[in-house]
Amino acid sequence: MTSSRNKQFPLISGIIGLTLGLTVAVTSAQEKPRSLVPSLNKVEPSKPNSQTVIPLDSSAPKTGPERVIEGSGLSGPVVVQTLGGLDASSVGTLDLATGSLGSAMWSGTDPERVVTLLKHLPVATRSPQMQKLLKRLLLTPAAIPQGLTNPTELIELRLKKLREAGLVLDAVALLGRLPPATMTPDLKKMQVELLLLQGQNTEACKQGSSQKTNSKDVFWEKLEIVCNVFEGKLEKAELGATLLEEQDGASDSIFFDLFDRLAGGKSVLPDNEEPLTALHYAMMREAKLPMSFERLEKAGYDLLWALATQQSADLDERLRAAYKSLAIGSVRPGLSRRLITEGGLQDNSEDASSLARISSLYRQFQAEKDGAEKPTILENIWTEAIKDNSFFAAASLTLPLLQQIPASRQSEEFEFNALRLYLMEGDTANAQGWERIVRRAALRGTPAEREDARKRITRVDAYMLISGAPGIARWNAESFDLWSFAAGSDPKKSANVGLLLSILGDFGQEISPALWSKALDLGQVPRASNSNLVLEKNLEIASEREYIGETIALALTVLGEAGPSGVSTTTLSTVLNSLKRIGMEAEARNLALEAAILRDI
Repeated sequence: MTSSRNKQFPLISGIIGLTLGLTVAVTSAQEKPRSLVPSLNKVEPSKPNSQTVIPLDSSAPKTGPERVIEGSGLSGPVVVQTLGGLDASSVGTLDLATGSLGSAMWSGTDPERVVTLLKHLPVATRSPQMQKLLKRLLLTPAAIPQGLTNPTELIELRLKKLREAGLVLDAVALLGRLPPATMTPDLKKMQVELLLLQGQNTEACKQGSSQKTNSKDVFWEKLEIVCNVFEGKLEKAELGATLLEEQDGASDSIFFDLFDRLAGGKSVLPDNEEPLTALHYAMMREAKLPMSFERLEKAGYDLLWALATQQSADLDERLRAAYKSLAIGSVRPGLSRRLITEGGLQDNSEDASSLARISSLYRQFQAEKDGAEKPTILENIWTEAIKDNSFFAAASLTLPLLQQIPASRQSEEFEFNALRLYLMEGDTANAQGWERIVRRAALRGTPAEREDARKRITRVDAYMLISGAPGIARWNAESFDLWSFAAGSDPKKSANVGLLLSILGDFGQEISPALWSKALDLGQVPRASNSNLVLEKNLEIASEREYIGETIALALTVLGEAGPSGVSTTTLSTVLNSLKRIGMEAEARNLALEAAILRDI
């Protein structure tokens, strides 16, 4: 296994320190340590009852009624707590038909470990499958084992993670499930900030005016000042701003500059690294100040979502935000399509961005009358997206364009990408159509052309086998041509052979010693990639015990922000097999497919 070159996940040091801490006697006044390493002295809890994990888009009927309660102030289901007392941590927005991981997904996991696991969940920018798993993990209504020190900490953490992933509307929906009695000052602040991000200033001010708290958070004072401006009470707002500015620790230069602009002044926002907040965003929006994609991107994906969905913002800035949000799965592709169609990001210069070129090509495709030219335009979009590291975002953006092109003889790369994109979408019927087109090419042309076609068939077979989609491809270790994956002098191609054999083996194909020997004969070089033994060992333990939530959380953490294509082959294998153990083979195959596409197997 290649040693890690990642950002040295902060969880590692915490694991080591907390593990050593388990052997030291502590007084009852001390806080219980949170460890990701199972205690060797702890009696292993029994495995949870057998349950079926339903894929996110499954339409399968429920096997039985979910045990829920409903009442005044609740806008959705709350799981009946069977492992401890009912608390805010158990709420969720999913059911079995929409991707719930089951009410017992945390069964067997120490409650304090649940908090620690969620704290370190990454926001994957290049893995649609990881984004789906993260969303399911955070939105599943599930009972927490008894003993959680601070139940509201967990729901606050889930909401924070949703915002980090740009899932603003999902955070709003989750907050709507909470009983009024559980709304702490921090949760009420979160509620107001989410309203501000949606442009619902009146409702945010209404919520703020009813907030009675002894909190020392100056957010509430700032909100009152801003709401007075919104309501035309300028003198009262100026008095509040003067008093706030005189307070020690009330140093927020952006707030006071924005207040000046709202009050009719001409202050310029400081060009520094001070992060923007939801309140800043609402003030900028009310002052009709230009929104910068670059600055909001630094502030977080929740503010980027707000820019993408703000109808009054600059069209180009909205498109940049929408496409970036599409890449992390926080908005649907229809938003980017509409903004492109409306004329966002014109390609008028040689140094235009990749997104500007993609947008112009998209509009060119829409305007093209000659059907024979459309595949070339679409292929150019995909090529630009590959250079921009946004291939999956472009794939979801251009799916309606691809669906206009029937399976037919096209360029080699177009045929290959069409098949891979349909496999990513789970559209096996169209994938099979393009599989047949590639196979037919082996029957035409010169001997050299037919030989090249046979190599492409081997690659197509590999993708069909990885995805598990029914097709013509059949596994035959004796005739499998590894040279088709190691063409040219690029050392990455030979490394991909090992990745391919590992994935196929993980999904039940028999990889003979002779094939591994042939892979070695191709020449192998070390490949820098991410891995962490402690995380992987804990992942294996969790999956063997069938701890659903813990396995998924650790799998996401092991893969990290770089996703399945950025980890070592052995690390990816550990993740795939762990997910398979808890009944998530379809999700594991999708992760393997993403790794194969991004590494261009």
